[in-house]
Amino acid sequence: MFHYFPGNYMWSLAVNRALASGGMFGEINWACEGLRDASRNGPQGDNEAWHLSWLRLAKQLEDIAKDAASSGHKITARDHFMRAALYYQWAEAFLKPDDARCEPVFASHLHAFAQGAQRFDPPIEIVNIPFEGATLHGYFVAAPSASDARPAVVLSDGLDGTKEEMIYVALALAERGISTLAIDHPGQGATLRLSGLKARHDSEVAAGAALDYLATRNDVDAQRVGIVAASMGGYYAPRAAAYEKRFKACVAWGAVYDYHGIWARRFKAQPGKPISLDVTQAMGTTGDHILHILGMPDYDRALRYLEPFHLREAAKNITCDILILHGEDDKQTPASEAKMLFDSIPSSRKTMRVFTRAEGGAAHVQLDRPEPALSMLCDWLVDRL
Repeated sequence: MFHYFPGNYMWSLAVNRALASGGMFGEINWACEGLRDASRNGPQGDNEAWHLSWLRLAKQLEDIAKDAASSGHKITARDHFMRAALYYQWAEAFLKPDDARCEPVFASHLHAFAQGAQRFDPPIEIVNIPFEGATLHGYFVAAPSASDARPAVVLSDGLDGTKEEMIYVALALAERGISTLAIDHPGQGATLRLSGLKARHDSEVAAGAALDYLATRNDVDAQRVGIVAASMGGYYAPRAAAYEKRFKACVAWGAVYDYHGIWARRFKAQPGKPISLDVTQAMGTTGDHILHILGMPDYDRALRYLEPFHLREAAKNITCDILILHGEDDKQTPASEAKMLFDSIPSSRKTMRVFTRAEGGAAHVQLDRPEPALSMLCDWLVDRL
C-alpha cells in the first residue's frame, strides 16, 4: 500500500481511502504535504493538524462548488461538492467523538454531499428508513434510463466508514444497470451520529429493513437484490445473507470471520486479565472510536460486547452466491479470516479471490490498487442478479 506518511498506517490508509472514493491526489497532497512532521507525533500523529488541513481543503472545494452553482455550471458544482463532502468526512474522522466540532463538521459533510447528489442525472435520492423507533440513513442511486424494474444492491462500508465514502461503488454499479441502496448500518455514519444507533452483531435486522424499503419501489426487482459491504462489512454482509434469505448474492469485500478475535488480538487481551491500559492509550482515537461505535464505557466491556460478532454459526447458513475479495497483505484482517469464512460455507455457490503483492491489490479492501477488484465485483453481480 502507498504510505504517504511512512510509519503512520492510519493516516496513510485514510489517504488511500480518500483517493479510492474519488479524491484527487493533487488536492490531497496540497492538504497533506505540510503534515509530514505532524504524522510522526505519537502513535496517531497530530490529529489536530490533520483536522485543520482537511477542513481547509473541504472549505476551499465547497467555495468553488458554490461559485460554480451560482454561475449555472452544474457539473463543476456537482463534482466539487462531492469532493468537498469527502474531505469534510476526513476532517472529522480523527477528532475524538466528544469533540464539539464533530457535529458541525459532519453536518457540513452531509450538506455538501446533498448538494452534489441533487446534481446527478438522475439525482441521488436521500432515503430515511424507519428502524426500531429511529432512522437508517441512506441514498438510492438509480441505474440510469431504467424503464423497468432493475436489480439492486444494498451497499455499506465498515467500522468507521460512511455510505458517502462508498458512492463510487454505487456509481460503478449504476453504469452496469444495477441500482443501489447505500446505507449506514447501526454504528456507522449518520445512523450513528444522527440516530444514535450503535453497532450490533445481527446485521440481518437492518439489512432486512433495507430490503423492505426496496420492495416498495416500482423501479426495483425485489427478487434480484444483492448485498455488498467492505472492511467490517465483510462481517455484516455475510451475516445478513446467512439469515435474510431474500438476498440473491453477497460480496464480502475484506472478509471477517471472527471480529471479536480480531479485537482481542488488537487489545492483546489475556483471559481473566483486564486489558492493558498502555495498549489502549497507544491506540489513541482509534480506541475512543470503537467505544463510541459500540456504545461501551470501557475496553473490557467492549470486548465482551463483541463476543457474538463472528460467523462460526452464520457461515453454515449462507446459501446464496457469495464472492469473497481479500488482500494477501491485509494489515487489518489477515487473509486467514477469508479462508476460514470460505471453508465454513457448505454451499458450492462460493468464490474467493485473494489479491497478491505481485499483482497489486494486496492491501485492505484493495486500497493499494482498487482496480481490477471493483470491476470484478461489479461484473460478478451483473452475472448473478
